[in-house]
Amino acid sequence: MNGTILGEVNHDVIFQNNQTRPNRNVFVVGGPGSYKTQAYVMTNVFNETENSIVVTDPKGELYEHTAAIKQAQGYEVHVINFANMAHSDRYNPLDYIRKDVDANEVATKIVASGNKDSKKDVWYYSQIALLKALILYVLNEREPALRNLKGVTEFLQANSVTKDQDGVSELDQKFDELEVSHPARKAYELGFKKSKGEMQSSIIMSLLTTIANFVDEEVAEFTSFSDFDLKDIGSRKVILYVIIPVMDTTFENLTNLFFTQMFSELYKLASDHHAHLPNEVDFLLDEFVNLGKFPKYEEFLATCRGYGIGVSTICQSLTQMQALYGKDKAESILGNNAVKICMNATNEVTAKYFSDLLGQATVKVRSGSQSTSHGRESNNSSKSDSYNYTSRKLMTPDEIMQMNENQEILIFSNERPLKAKKTFQFKLFPGADHLVMLNQNEYQGQASKTQLAQFKHQNEEWKKREAKLRAKLREQEVELEKQRQIEAEQAKEEKEADQAEFYQQIFASYQKQKLRKKRIKAEHQEEKQNKDKPQDTDNDFTL
Repeated sequence: MNGTILGEVNHDVIFQNNQTRPNRNVFVVGGPGSYKTQAYVMTNVFNETENSIVVTDPKGELYEHTAAIKQAQGYEVHVINFANMAHSDRYNPLDYIRKDVDANEVATKIVASGNKDSKKDVWYYSQIALLKALILYVLNEREPALRNLKGVTEFLQANSVTKDQDGVSELDQKFDELEVSHPARKAYELGFKKSKGEMQSSIIMSLLTTIANFVDEEVAEFTSFSDFDLKDIGSRKVILYVIIPVMDTTFENLTNLFFTQMFSELYKLASDHHAHLPNEVDFLLDEFVNLGKFPKYEEFLATCRGYGIGVSTICQSLTQMQALYGKDKAESILGNNAVKICMNATNEVTAKYFSDLLGQATVKVRSGSQSTSHGRESNNSSKSDSYNYTSRKLMTPDEIMQMNENQEILIFSNERPLKAKKTFQFKLFPGADHLVMLNQNEYQGQASKTQLAQFKHQNEEWKKREAKLRAKLREQEVELEKQRQIEAEQAKEEKEADQAEFYQQIFASYQKQKLRKKRIKAEHQEEKQNKDKPQDTDNDFTL
């Protein structure tokens, strides 16, 4: 069948089909022991045979009791296990980064997961800025096998932030080698590089502490690759079990990021198919508050119907929702559900909310009076009845809190409310949950052919890029060698010219000295000749 089972009235199943208006979103509230799993979640997992299903599975029991049946119904079965990542399909959040803003969202979620009790100060935002730059570097500058969180941590470990005598660190140098317009360089220079001295070391230490959980071998392997594409859920018949830890909130932000990216990917897929998914999707979000806070969840609920998505938001009490989202936003989320189901109310706030939604009823109240008169012979009595009409709540908060465990309240946005019986899966589908049992701790994820083909293509593109880079480097080396040869020839010619000029200068100096000696010699000879020449004397005698 195709649709959502809500309850049972007079042996008739109340059923919501995919064309229900204004939407096919359902809000379900019920505390522990209210049979949310047995009478709503598992019932609808078994019942749905056409739409893809994404179901949160806090204890893994849904997978163990229903996966084999769904496989027999033609579903492709996947498991994302945040409680035991060794027995899960892998999920790499970096695979869904296409713009700088996506990198910022991933960095923010990861930093938030490691700083839950810390205030959002300069250290907090500096970690986000650095992690964003590192992610963009790894995605653009490292081979496909290292485009993951493990690649980020290894890159950070391999490059020191210690400055050399010129004031440049190894990490600085890596980013300086990139083009000025490169997104990683811009993120680095406008963020981490603006900090000075010891502050950079402190930011690095804080970030390493933050991402310490992702260094763990099991977590690193889990986030190293995506065994399936999130768009697959809206492309063909898939059931995805998301197993979440019951008590451990270590990876709550990673879980939240997973669903945030899934919502976004499904919307992108729908936009490529005339704003409607090729295969419609049902979300059964049990223990919804354990998924963390989605900033625009009410907008998602308001728009998802048009894309072929139906969402069941399931929690234990209304106060849980108000504590996570605030009273006003919680009210907005509730308002975007066409159906609201109260399986029981664990507190007065929840009970009063549903009592107010049920509204008032007019009831007929009978009142009577009797009088007796006594006489000597007989006693006369008279009796009169009167009826009044008054209003009262259809169900008071106390009546809702004391409701029979097999009953529930159905409230519709455009129909009268109903008091219904719960639709237990073991009554509608007797024996199905024990027909074939699987073990969640024996699950082994397997990469889809599409993902492997994409990875192979990425490797080929990387090799082509590396080949082009090597060819370019060789060309540059050849050019440099030519330039060196030209410079060497020029230097040789200049040297030879300098030598020739030097010899000419020496020769000219020699000639000059030779002429000078010759002139001096001539002068000496002339002087000698003048000395040896007889002098004329007067021989005048007086006779």
